[in-house]
Amino acid sequence: MQIIFLGVACLSVQLFAKYAGLSVKKVLYDLVGLGGMFFLLTAASGMEVGGGEMLSHLIGLVGVIAPIMGWLCLLGGTIMGVLDLLIHHERLLPH
Repeated sequence: MQIIFLGVACLSVQLFAKYAGLSVKKVLYDLVGLGGMFFLLTAASGMEVGGGEMLSHLIGLVGVIAPIMGWLCLLGGTIMGVLDLLIHHERLLPH
């Protein structure tokens, strides 16, 4: 259940940033949203699916790769956001 909440939170980051009035690069929000989609894919791969042995192995492989990709996207978006704020530090201290 926690991975589903994490996925929904990552997907809603762009909405909350728009609501807060922030205007930073859209790529950052897209990267975090992509991480959320990977987290939801991880949760979906834990469901029981009727099918053959090949499909079962494929779903198991997705269950291993998807959370890694989700964390990499989330970490990449966070690092890019921090670097953007540090490079353009005048946003932190308005005159």
